[in-house]
Amino acid sequence: MLLPRYLLREDVVLGSIEKLAARRVVDIGCGGGEILVTLGRMGITGVGYDPSPVARAHAARRLAAAGQTGFEIVDSWPEGEHYDAALVLEVLGYTLDPIAFLARCRELIVPDGYLLLSFTPPSAGYGHDVVQGMAFHTPDQVRALLDTAGFEQVRITNYGFPLSNALVSVMNATHRLRAAVSSSAEARETGLAHAWPVLRPLGLVSNRWTLKPFIVAQRLFAHTELGTGFVAEACAGA
Repeated sequence: MLLPRYLLREDVVLGSIEKLAARRVVDIGCGGGEILVTLGRMGITGVGYDPSPVARAHAARRLAAAGQTGFEIVDSWPEGEHYDAALVLEVLGYTLDPIAFLARCRELIVPDGYLLLSFTPPSAGYGHDVVQGMAFHTPDQVRALLDTAGFEQVRITNYGFPLSNALVSVMNATHRLRAAVSSSAEARETGLAHAWPVLRPLGLVSNRWTLKPFIVAQRLFAHTELGTGFVAEACAGA
């Protein structure tokens, strides 16, 4: 089961990766590894890392189940290799020192490679308890952080409008119910919400085919701030 907001964000991220012709990618905060499966099917290779051992184990199982061997899930921060692009999706808000974190991500990227960073603004309407204390950021705040961390040519795309806006209350309620009824370690992981077995039947109505009209529609509002999330594309420089 892939949540609508994930699929709406995925369209923006994959569009950027294709435009940038990135072939080696590192995903910092890879969660359940779902986007790595998609990237692997596109012939892209790389590394996934998440500070949560629960998320790393889930990501490794997901890649294995999909028969994807081009991505390796590592147990510690990637070292010793550089990548065409670094994905940092819904991670910035959990960092204690965003500038130091972004600078560390920049060190993973080849000269003139790119960072793809997704973030949620305060206006989105998601409860702090639902996002497990994640800090929200405005586009101006993210631009300032990226600039201070040494990134250039920042381009920010809005996504989600109108579907994700209409589903905010549903998402809040679903996440709270999941936390209340499940005692598993996965229930405490925001990046594994899609793995809750109760949601599996919803895959019939939430998938890339059924959401295609909304994926196309959100592109009309890419340069607004109407949706519930943003993807920043930033060059690491020379």
